[in-house]
Amino acid sequence: MAFEAFLEALGTTFTLPVLGGILLGVALGLVFGAVPGLNAVLGIVLLLPFVWSLSPFVAFAIMLSLVSAVHTSNTFPAFFFNVPGSPSAAATILDGYPMARNGDAARGLTAAFVVSAVGGIIGALVLLIALPALQPVVLAFAAPERFMLVVLGILMISFLSGAKPVKGLMAGALGLWLGTVGQDPQLGVARFTFGSDYLLDGLQTVPIIMGLFALPEVVSLAIRGRIAERTHVDMGEGFRPGLRACLANRWLVVRSAVVGVVGGAIPGIGGTAAAFYAYGMAVQGAEGAERRRFGKGEIKGVIAPESANNSSAGGELVPLLAFGVPGGATSAILLAAFLILGINPGPEMLGEKLSLSFSMVIVLVLSNLLATGVCIAITRPAARIAFLKSNLLIPALMLFVLFGAYVAYPHPYTLVLTLAFGVLGYLMMRFDWARAPLLVGFILGPLAENNLVISLSSYGAAFLVRPIPLGCMAVMALVVFVAVRRGVGRR
Repeated sequence: MAFEAFLEALGTTFTLPVLGGILLGVALGLVFGAVPGLNAVLGIVLLLPFVWSLSPFVAFAIMLSLVSAVHTSNTFPAFFFNVPGSPSAAATILDGYPMARNGDAARGLTAAFVVSAVGGIIGALVLLIALPALQPVVLAFAAPERFMLVVLGILMISFLSGAKPVKGLMAGALGLWLGTVGQDPQLGVARFTFGSDYLLDGLQTVPIIMGLFALPEVVSLAIRGRIAERTHVDMGEGFRPGLRACLANRWLVVRSAVVGVVGGAIPGIGGTAAAFYAYGMAVQGAEGAERRRFGKGEIKGVIAPESANNSSAGGELVPLLAFGVPGGATSAILLAAFLILGINPGPEMLGEKLSLSFSMVIVLVLSNLLATGVCIAITRPAARIAFLKSNLLIPALMLFVLFGAYVAYPHPYTLVLTLAFGVLGYLMMRFDWARAPLLVGFILGPLAENNLVISLSSYGAAFLVRPIPLGCMAVMALVVFVAVRRGVGRR
């Protein structure tokens, strides 16, 4: 039955309407990924009113291709403007932007696009062959496991994203506090809103990202005069060194892709957290001078998160197709698309709709390859952006930053919030405080709070002695030990 469904999916996918849908989705995704502030969630939301009358095969070809292309093209602004084109590229900026400043953008972008394709294909293959096998694994992650995994992620990025772990922890704690602004999800009372209706829904992610990462770099760019500190680079040597870097780090690519698949498959974790986990693993696996290069333009710091965030797209579909549970924001919108098209995800997708599930896997593979090919083709001319004078870039960059923030939440206060976090981001950059832990704490804070409340109400403090939480605490102790030993070694 499965083989017949796969053949049916092949025959349906390689038809003109579905292939046209893939081309349209990739074209839209390249734009939504490359423009800061636009992301896959917004793209799918804008598409929903137009897909209800389409065939499910065509509708999901468009939407999944858009998601794949966003995860690929969001690398451009991460390299050139130090702002992720979408949240899943947040970890890429840690070493991608320093590579651009070092005049090494072509090599870094090539490596990023190649591993993005590999990661996307690995995620699709896992989705193809491992849905039944992953069912008990996904079900094993209840609220206690999700809470401990979130805490582990915040701790790892706080300790590993900079040379000052105490500052990293304080930034992560600030992010956790910012995540509590708005209505209490359990009691429904307002917290830290200061009587403002704007803050009842909480702080918005896009304005924070724009202010925290983009605006400080606008100031820095105005001072430097250009993105790259070098004045020239041989762009013809970008592709081969990038490809060689991918081959030299092939096992890092595979490990990071697996992290992305698992992170995407666990509901509520998603590609952004998975990318930071993969980055943290890459840092932990390095030693000596190589470890010190992270955050300064180390290509492994690009390869790991780019492999993870693309593979997470396939991982997020695992709980969605198998159980009807969205693994993240993107798959939550896809769940709405299923319902609009009259399809109930869950056992139906593994039975009478199995051919549609296989078609989605094929679409992920094709769209990843297509998006990667297009991005590599334009890498050399795009990498020259790093050498343009700042007076040409700053107006366009400010337009993208403020437009991207405003379109995410149209309200005058959104611009005020963006500028306020711009000041905070510049001060953190000026005084050598890592900004990534703040962002991770803010994104994962509400998830940690909800799962902690559920864990305490269901199990009490005994949830800490469950096997997976115990394993997470062991890893946390190891991370703290490694960070302390590094600090003592430096002193």
